[in-house]
Amino acid sequence: MAKEQEAIFTAPLRVQKSDFLWLAPLAVTAGTTLAFDRETVEQVSTDPSRVNNFRSASNWTGIYAPVAFSGTALLAGTMRHDDHLRETGILAMRAMADTQLLTAFLKFGTARARPQANGAGPEDGTFWPDGKHASTEDSFPSGHTANAFAVAHVIANEYPGWKVKLLVYGLAAATGFERVAGREHFPTDVLVGGAVGYLVGGYVFDHHSSRSKTHVSVAPMLGQGGAGVSVQISRSAN
Repeated sequence: MAKEQEAIFTAPLRVQKSDFLWLAPLAVTAGTTLAFDRETVEQVSTDPSRVNNFRSASNWTGIYAPVAFSGTALLAGTMRHDDHLRETGILAMRAMADTQLLTAFLKFGTARARPQANGAGPEDGTFWPDGKHASTEDSFPSGHTANAFAVAHVIANEYPGWKVKLLVYGLAAATGFERVAGREHFPTDVLVGGAVGYLVGGYVFDHHSSRSKTHVSVAPMLGQGGAGVSVQISRSAN
């Protein structure tokens, strides 16, 4: 697990030219939404009842539902001897753990002030507004949205039917909308959070699922000249 998290944290060091095909559009989109973050949140209702309803909904779609599904899938898969369902539960849990660790690191590093529930404040959306980190300055990225997309990616790959994808990604997208409507995050927070969760979920699936087309094998190499590690990456049709 530690090696996996290390690989996820150091992934930016292994970016290849082909990755810019999706990194560039993501960066442009994030930069655009960042420019309009405050203006967008200023249009969101500050009605306490409405705000609380969206916050409660985001807890269900972004935290409770993914956790409940993962635990149920693991338990049901074990009891019914359904290896596929059991694997899905395990990988969903793994994706959530990796995602929450990464988002916590990013939140601490960026220290972005969250939107105020009763309206826009002078520091809303500012990174490191007071020059030091505070517990309330953890807006970027959205952990709920990242969590939802991480689990959604695992489920969608394990059960690749269009109905399943529509359901899980729809719930994940709803989580992002709810976090903005609940005045917990800015659009850029949920955009980047969704991207982080999606990438981590894909990494976990590719490296641990028995259904992944990508197989990574690591083996020690010993010889008279020294020792080393052999890494072999292969793709196969499912």
